[in-house]
Amino acid sequence: MRYRVKFQKYGVMKFVGHLDIMRYFQKAFRRAALPIRYSEGFNPHQIMSFAAPLGVGITSDGEYMDVDMKEEVLSEDTLQKLDSVMVDGMKILEFRALNDSAKKAMTAVRAASYLLYYKEDIFLSKEDLQSKLAAFYGRPEILIIKMTKKSERELDLKPLIFSFEVVELPEVLREESAYSFGLKLCVSTGSTDNIKPELVMEHFHKSAGLEDVSFGIHRVDLYTFDDNEELISLGDVGYDVQ
Repeated sequence: MRYRVKFQKYGVMKFVGHLDIMRYFQKAFRRAALPIRYSEGFNPHQIMSFAAPLGVGITSDGEYMDVDMKEEVLSEDTLQKLDSVMVDGMKILEFRALNDSAKKAMTAVRAASYLLYYKEDIFLSKEDLQSKLAAFYGRPEILIIKMTKKSERELDLKPLIFSFEVVELPEVLREESAYSFGLKLCVSTGSTDNIKPELVMEHFHKSAGLEDVSFGIHRVDLYTFDDNEELISLGDVGYDVQ
């Protein structure tokens, strides 16, 4: 049976890369004595997959992984067992069962939302930042040249940015920010159009005359499309086993 795990990554754990996070969870499932399923063959491994791995240095409240279990397990009981073996900087938020028809997290993800905050004083008020953002995001097109390893192509960022606004930061991020406010960004994410927040901020800063400013990134959540083509959290796809 397949389950979806939602977890937080914060503090010093933001400096741990994706491959090490995979190894960490493999050990965590063993320490928690959970009946995770292994692949067959000469080199069996735990069956797990992650949705849109997070970049190094980025914290998150919305990371997801899918795991296969040999048998049905209770959501709350399993959540507590897994969370009990987490280190500081990692917390299990949800453990939910998936229907057989549910897409894997890594293929289902279509969007991601982020909070972006300035680590240094950029000498702008909240109103100034809103004005500069309106001038950038209010354009009918946001044409850029996107570089890849093999080529470059012209790309319109506008339809790939689902929302972009100035917001008040939560208390935990204010400790690292020079301001009480920041930016909230929701962009296309996945195998087709994977837009990183750094790319959007690079071009926003160029348009606003704010080049070479330091900012932090915090991922809020990951999303997929429902039957009505509306964005919903990946965590809303599953159901709790009581």
